[in-house]
Amino acid sequence: MITGIRTLRGRTLRNRTLRDRTLRGRRAVPVAAAALLTLAACGGGGSAPPDPARSLGPTARSATTGVDDATGSKASSQCAAAVRTLRLYTIENLENVARSGKAAMEKAHPGLTVELVTSATSYAGLAQQLSTDSAAGQRADVAVAGLDLLPEFAGRLGAQELSPRLLRASYDQRLVGLGQIGGRQIGIPQQVSTLALVYNLDVLEKAGVDPGSLTTTAGVLAAAEKIATSGQDVQPIDIPTGQQFGQWVLNTLASSKGAPIQGDDGRPRLDTPQAREAAQFLAKAATYGPQSTDPTNQGLLRFGYRKETAMTVMTVESLAGGLKFIQDQGARGFRAGAVPFPTLPAGRQAPVARGNALTVLATDRCQREMATELVVSLLAPDVVAASTESLSYLPVDSDALARLAPFYRQYPQLAAFNELAPSLVAPPSWAGARGPELPQAINNQVVRIMGGADIDQTLAAAQAEAESFNQ
Repeated sequence: MITGIRTLRGRTLRNRTLRDRTLRGRRAVPVAAAALLTLAACGGGGSAPPDPARSLGPTARSATTGVDDATGSKASSQCAAAVRTLRLYTIENLENVARSGKAAMEKAHPGLTVELVTSATSYAGLAQQLSTDSAAGQRADVAVAGLDLLPEFAGRLGAQELSPRLLRASYDQRLVGLGQIGGRQIGIPQQVSTLALVYNLDVLEKAGVDPGSLTTTAGVLAAAEKIATSGQDVQPIDIPTGQQFGQWVLNTLASSKGAPIQGDDGRPRLDTPQAREAAQFLAKAATYGPQSTDPTNQGLLRFGYRKETAMTVMTVESLAGGLKFIQDQGARGFRAGAVPFPTLPAGRQAPVARGNALTVLATDRCQREMATELVVSLLAPDVVAASTESLSYLPVDSDALARLAPFYRQYPQLAAFNELAPSLVAPPSWAGARGPELPQAINNQVVRIMGGADIDQTLAAAQAEAESFNQ
């Protein structure tokens, strides 16, 4: 998520920085050619462990935005004159980008007031706030939605269909499917991420492991065995389970064999052969040593600072920050590589995405036109580029990608992930009153499997629990 982007149609407003405290297809991606970055440098590490979260924060850079396309992307002059107020809902960590949108719209339309509601601390909390405010008669025009919550926005919250044809030609149309519910375009993906396997190349080379072998779970386990017997006193692999990583990894692996943990009918499918094969990998990986809970304060610290683990899992949006964190260790640094998370054997890349989308909730025609203009302005190429430099989400705009050439020269490991766009799979979105609880419940079952619980029994229990929650 990006913050601190200041924007204005057709002009540049400088000196606003990006700030964010959040750490927040089927076409196979060749991993053998994944780029590597030598991160060792001069300097020392100090006696106290550094805070990895600081490296995952954004880089300071100003950004410009504006609606460039004359057709379809601007509100009509009639509506621009008629609308005096727009209401924008987002989470608190996106408050600064919301203020940027407010400044842009109010400058472009004198007399317009953009009211911001930024008190929610999570996407789930924001959805609940929208529901409560709607019941109290408070109108919302635009809101940010977690990709997994889009069905709720399409149904109970009344999000309007938003045609991708209203976007700039440079918007990556391969991503719009992540914002579709029942064939309707409910949201426009703004920030999109997936999972990465990150490795210490120095350790792999000493163990005789070719990074090109890490395309499948079989290759990863073979590499882990070589590392375990190489005499380096390093844990071969760490798969953090916090922040619901456990169920995300399980789903990504099952998806690689064509069976994500949620079927097209919306029902759970946690007891499939694909889920079982994924669970078997996770159980085996866990036998190589203790697996972290928190991906940052434990996983990244163990991998990037203490050098206790040879391979770990990170999100793409935190990858550039994680590489910087390793680089900042100075002489303690090492060569690090990153590849898209491996598939099950004979599988293909179909990674499960996570992130957010911009939605329009306004129902009045003119309110909707103005709300759409705000959405389009927040997807301007320079905003997307600044976002990617801040937190390394997949860029959703091709012009932004072109502007990011220096960034990808700095972090060449990231380039392979941009090839995943056509193969990304939407995250599960569970129905039912207890549906929002289900990701964590599934994650808890994955943790049990990694702790040694019987796989078949645990997956059966997870399926039964999911079915009861999803009603």
